[in-house]
Amino acid sequence: MRNLIVNPQQIALLQQSRLGVEVEEHRINNSGHLSQVPHPTDLGSRRFHPYFQSDFAESQAEIITDPHTSMTALSRQLATLQAIFAHALQPNELIWPLSLPPEVSSADLTFIANNFERPAYQDYRDYLLEKYGIQHAITTGSHVSFSLPTALLTGQSVAARNQLYFHIVQNFMLARWILTYLFGATPQAAPNYFSTFPTALAQPVRSIRNSEYGFTNTTSENVRYTSLASYLHDIDAAIATGQLYSQHEFYGPVRLKKQSKLNDLLTEGIDYLEFRVFDLDPFSADAISQTTLRFFKVFISYLAVRPLPDDLAAALAHAQQRNRQVALEAPERPSAFTNELQAWLQQLTDFSHSWPTDYRQAVTTIAQRASQPELTPSARIMYAASQQSLTAFALAQATLHRQQQQQQIPPEAAPLNADQQQLLIAAYQLGLRVKHSNTTIQLCGQHSAVELTEIQLNGTKATTKLQQLFPELL
Repeated sequence: MRNLIVNPQQIALLQQSRLGVEVEEHRINNSGHLSQVPHPTDLGSRRFHPYFQSDFAESQAEIITDPHTSMTALSRQLATLQAIFAHALQPNELIWPLSLPPEVSSADLTFIANNFERPAYQDYRDYLLEKYGIQHAITTGSHVSFSLPTALLTGQSVAARNQLYFHIVQNFMLARWILTYLFGATPQAAPNYFSTFPTALAQPVRSIRNSEYGFTNTTSENVRYTSLASYLHDIDAAIATGQLYSQHEFYGPVRLKKQSKLNDLLTEGIDYLEFRVFDLDPFSADAISQTTLRFFKVFISYLAVRPLPDDLAAALAHAQQRNRQVALEAPERPSAFTNELQAWLQQLTDFSHSWPTDYRQAVTTIAQRASQPELTPSARIMYAASQQSLTAFALAQATLHRQQQQQQIPPEAAPLNADQQQLLIAAYQLGLRVKHSNTTIQLCGQHSAVELTEIQLNGTKATTKLQQLFPELL
């Protein structure tokens, strides 16, 4: 058994780790079809916007937070961004709350194929369209980033930092099946999602998206996690032989992130990890709940201290097969691995005892799903769908979420006066970076920054005032 962090002071520092969220979600019309309305014009330019982007389809929005140590602050920013996005929608638009898209007509497919407003990505998009088809490319989910605290990494060599990050990655691959059970939320697909519908999906499952039929590719399935060198070699080899267009086509459940090229990881070090396993949660207006984020922060921190098995290669292969099996289990039934699941979550609960109360409560709340599968998202979705239909359930949730978001002041703006609220919302809309400290909010452009409280509107529109202060927005 191998582990890297055993010092209690180092273990305590893990509570200062930072998480960020990127939510992919589709705009739809109120009849449940993907929207053909352009990306909201109120939300600035996608050439540089840090918070609002789009993906393969123009209807496929990306809502991106900053990284945060506090999960309260992270959830508050995500809710603020979701509320601002909801206000930017057309009157007949909603947000589809499920990871798998609604039924897509042939006219929808033609529209998606022929309409794309990001020319810099056109060649890559054409490649994906040809290789995977539209249905695969418009699958959505939540990606959660994780970075270790500076205090833990200070004085560490690049090799030591990489070793710690990759230790987390290896443990994550061993434990991925646990998250598939706890958070899987794609029990059914629209009838035309697959060109040939798999017989294994004839009945509802826990997570199509996290199964072998989901958002993956053969190359990603074959990348080895036995060492960082093997991981990088396999991705490089796939790119060199044309199996992958670039590192961006690697659809693994976790990505190692570096601002520069992937190969620079060995010399410059891993910056953060991106976990890509979360199905959208239709029971949360923000697509991922604060309870889930608190649980996940404890979960990933525990992976940093959990020892690795000696026969790692065999354990990784076994865990991959277990995840495939769990993903295809009936969502309302106990898992075949309930005993192992409960034992693992008990160890996580023990680890969480030194964490603040709200984190301990999150672990306790989520852990209840191990013995009560009816509490898992997929089981709840199928129960609700049995009362109506999956589409009717999704539309009802979408309508409820929009009402909630449009009736409330965005959470980050709520404590501010009226002018400051307008400025904060306009800053997010236009694409200024918003930085919070304990006492101030700073709006940052490409060349300058200003504190929110120093800006006086004096009857000027907030967007106009910010464009005067930050002319690069024009």
